[in-house]
Amino acid sequence: MYIANRIDAGAFFSNADELVFAVNGIYSSQRSVYGNTLHFYLIEARSDNAALNQYEQKERVETDTFEETPGNLLLVQVWTQNYILINNANTIIARAPDVPADNSVEEGLLTRSIGEAKFMRAMAYFTLVNMFGDLPLRTEPTSDFENADVARSPSADIYALIVSDLTDAISVLPNSYAGGSFNEVGRATKYAAQALLGKVQLQNGNKSAASSALSSVIGQYNLLANYADIHAAGNNNTAESVYEVNFNPANQTGLGMNNSFIPASVASSLGIVAGGQAGRLGCFPTQDFMTIYEVGDLRSPSNFALYDNNGSMEPYISKYIDKAAAGSGSNINLVVLRYADVLLMKAEADGENAASYELINQVRRRAFGQDPGTPDPAIDISSASPGTFLDKVMLERRRELAFENHRWLDLKRL
Repeated sequence: MYIANRIDAGAFFSNADELVFAVNGIYSSQRSVYGNTLHFYLIEARSDNAALNQYEQKERVETDTFEETPGNLLLVQVWTQNYILINNANTIIARAPDVPADNSVEEGLLTRSIGEAKFMRAMAYFTLVNMFGDLPLRTEPTSDFENADVARSPSADIYALIVSDLTDAISVLPNSYAGGSFNEVGRATKYAAQALLGKVQLQNGNKSAASSALSSVIGQYNLLANYADIHAAGNNNTAESVYEVNFNPANQTGLGMNNSFIPASVASSLGIVAGGQAGRLGCFPTQDFMTIYEVGDLRSPSNFALYDNNGSMEPYISKYIDKAAAGSGSNINLVVLRYADVLLMKAEADGENAASYELINQVRRRAFGQDPGTPDPAIDISSASPGTFLDKVMLERRRELAFENHRWLDLKRL
């Protein structure tokens, strides 16, 4: 039944096509969750990588100084966005089994759709549990808004659901997609679910389980030759990318978060039509972060740069720059999981040994412009290098994954 411009829930999901459209809606919801500064401020800017302007909006400053109150709108919006996504996923998981399947192809599509929904529900719960701890555990679509309040469940119960969802997703998702309608590259794959499961298990202190999940991903992807290409405009779903949140300015859904990172003067000099902030930036790299790179490390200029702010040289995040960006946003996807992260997580999970150092060194070699698979004594680290093994792997994660929303999770884990 159709009412005005809305479709009655009971009339939808009458066939497999409608189900896929609904799954596409969850992918679209991920742009709202991960593609705005709110998520970045509550994950990356709370870490030692980035800082917020202390003369900025009061609620933003509170999240940076750990003085936020329950009514803080940044918290409320991130909470709401994730639970909207979860509720949409719950609807698909609950109702997909009732969608009529006319043939085996459609039947496989139904199963895959549930796997995609569970993967994205797991991502949302993983974000929330690391931000808030104990959470309301919702696994059914909310329909009775008179009784919508749900008590919080322990974090252990949230992690149990996440692991269950990802295990289910791994069993039904394909290794890759051939392209075309309903088979678009960029959808969640089995390897994406395994990589996320490895990250979840590592975060939860289960190193053996993390190593097992990550082992399935090792060898399935490759490090790009040039670090700067990972987040280059238009260079989406590459050989290094395990899972991305897709943005497309051609459909008026370009990435806009990065405009907040670029000074107006830099945007002007690059010819970027839409982008840039005048005066002091709202979010910027910390002084401490700018000291972590070695001479010759090509990741440094790809992550931050300096600009002249009325005679004072100040840093800005240079990772997400699209010189052709216009009012519809940037043609840059947010890479949530990539192969370098998998290699470093696997090394951390397995602990100090020659194989772990080799995984770290593959990442380091690429950072200095060398072939990741060719040993280089000038670049490689070992047990003889200064610091503990954990110090070394965490420093490499900080250098490699800067401003990609991993650092806060790493700090919490340790």
